[in-house]
Amino acid sequence: MKKLAQKKFAPLLIAPLILAGCSSAETEDTAISLQNCGRTVTLDAPPERVVLQGPTSVPTLQRLGVLDRVVAKAGEYPEEYFDDETNAALEKIPSLTSRMDSSGHLELSKESIMAEEPDLIIGQSETVNPETTIETALVQEPGFCGEVKNASFDDVYDHIDLYGTLFAKEDEAQKIKDEVAADLEKIGSDAGKGKTVAVLYPGIEGASTYAYGKDSMSNPIVEAMGLENVFGDVDDRVFEISAEQLVAKNPDIILLLHSGQDGVKEAVTSLAGAETVTAVKEDKILPMLLAFAEPPSPLAIDGVEQLQKFLSEN
Repeated sequence: MKKLAQKKFAPLLIAPLILAGCSSAETEDTAISLQNCGRTVTLDAPPERVVLQGPTSVPTLQRLGVLDRVVAKAGEYPEEYFDDETNAALEKIPSLTSRMDSSGHLELSKESIMAEEPDLIIGQSETVNPETTIETALVQEPGFCGEVKNASFDDVYDHIDLYGTLFAKEDEAQKIKDEVAADLEKIGSDAGKGKTVAVLYPGIEGASTYAYGKDSMSNPIVEAMGLENVFGDVDDRVFEISAEQLVAKNPDIILLLHSGQDGVKEAVTSLAGAETVTAVKEDKILPMLLAFAEPPSPLAIDGVEQLQKFLSEN
């Protein structure tokens, strides 16, 4: 893999404000203001009561040393994403719900989250998002709100910067970025050279099938292995496709993203005409938990490693 220049803390993310206090000792309180998904998010101080609506930020929060500030979580948190220490910490965090719809979207009420009195919500759902929760600070993963264009590993660094800023842990964030850069330097493979891949999210129980394009983190992941994404020329992150489109693209490999549902592989192999697709005929289908490829985060490094292992064995 070519050397990836690491970006230092992104100016658009960081605007720490030092507010003079009113005490005679002139105590200073640190307020934080940053841009996230086209909105200004402001906190009076680094958050102490955090609610999660998804697993993507967990490894970064753990490495920053702030996972203990999470008071509740919603959604699925597969053990495969985390090390033993992180899984043990997550086990102690109360779960509000793990209910998902057939497309992998979280289902919960706004009231259940607000009852936790959070000063920060990480992630969004249909019911708890910037439009419905204006009274509490909420940040989204830029990769899920359309802010990431032509995704690259630089977006992983931006993800780390986001949480380093929110929790006033800039030095710790820089260390994580250095570690990620070192991990990237160790990864390099031409195992996929000359082969094509489709990155899909399967339709379960009759739902639509989706493909991922150049704005998805999955695109630089497959490119790191020398693969060509058959939908990599599409200026979008994720979009609905038909069985006919998949058959016409005829990928050599299918990277099948999912959220832990049953029957994900069968949802693709049972599509009309799928039996003619090279990846299906040769059983070169790699199911991968979604957060290893979407959105940009340090989990993408694990995604690259999983893909590298699959290619070396197939």
